[in-house]
Amino acid sequence: MFSRNLLLQNLAKDRFGSVEFSTFGRLYAKPKVAGGGGGKSAFKAKVTVEEPEPVRDTKLLVTRCCGLNKYKDGEDPVLKPDSEYPEWLWSLHIGENRPYYEYDPNTKKYWFELRRHKIMQRNRARKGVRFYEPPKQYELEFVSRLPLKKAGEETS
Repeated sequence: MFSRNLLLQNLAKDRFGSVEFSTFGRLYAKPKVAGGGGGKSAFKAKVTVEEPEPVRDTKLLVTRCCGLNKYKDGEDPVLKPDSEYPEWLWSLHIGENRPYYEYDPNTKKYWFELRRHKIMQRNRARKGVRFYEPPKQYELEFVSRLPLKKAGEETS
């Protein structure tokens, strides 16, 4: 152990000249500096990607799927008639996720969305965000199967 530390001290003196070197210290790599120059810069400049201008030509919007081309020297694909696409394509749900209570409780999707909803609710509560969720329509229509307590009755 001692000989290793001595070796490191000697190595530091050879490299850096007269250097105060702790026996517990290590020779770490030099910190990288942005824009170090010399072709070996530590950090590369950020590349900004410019969004293309929106297409305003109505004929082009009706006949082509604008924005789908990923090649520099290519064209957007031509739209086909609706009959050439599969039927399931037109029944896809587009938009935000539906709430969990709109699904059937006997499906995995219901339980996945219920878990997701509870996690989001718990996270908001942990952050201290005050929130109020008004009762849902299905909660307002809830009818209990238990008999109502009458005034003056005691349960034991």
